[in-house]
Amino acid sequence: MLRTLSATVLVAVCLLMLAGTVLADRRAEREIRAEYAKTAQFTKQKNVEGLLRQMTPDFIYKDIKGQVLSKQMVEQIMREQYRMIQRIDQRSTTIRRIEVKGKTARVTTDEVLAFTFKDAQGKPHKLFTKARTRDTWVKTPQGWKVKMTEALSEETYVDGKKQ
Repeated sequence: MLRTLSATVLVAVCLLMLAGTVLADRRAEREIRAEYAKTAQFTKQKNVEGLLRQMTPDFIYKDIKGQVLSKQMVEQIMREQYRMIQRIDQRSTTIRRIEVKGKTARVTTDEVLAFTFKDAQGKPHKLFTKARTRDTWVKTPQGWKVKMTEALSEETYVDGKKQ
């Protein structure tokens, strides 16, 4: 009788621990989804500071060719690009997969960005980019922050012509 009761208690404790992990993972997924919504909002507002706050200090971006950019390099590129952009026409993220393991999450996304910009002669152009990325997020005392973004695929069009 005592052995059966101990086994039952042990199973119950294990199930409670598993349920707690599942609930924590679901909460993490909700929080990360909310961060992606903020990313879209910050992009539409051309809010570089907001985007930078979503990144860890040691954030890196790996482009499709394997080139690695630091957070400081990404910031510089964003500021230069946003000066040329007249308006953001579209910005969306479709989350394909989220894997949460404790305080780390890996997220595969499909990103779309379309904007209108002026070239050096002042002529307007439309740029459209779609990309699949793998983002690594970490839980910090300030919430979830993206530590790395890796471009898995990317297509860019300027005025409808593939680049």
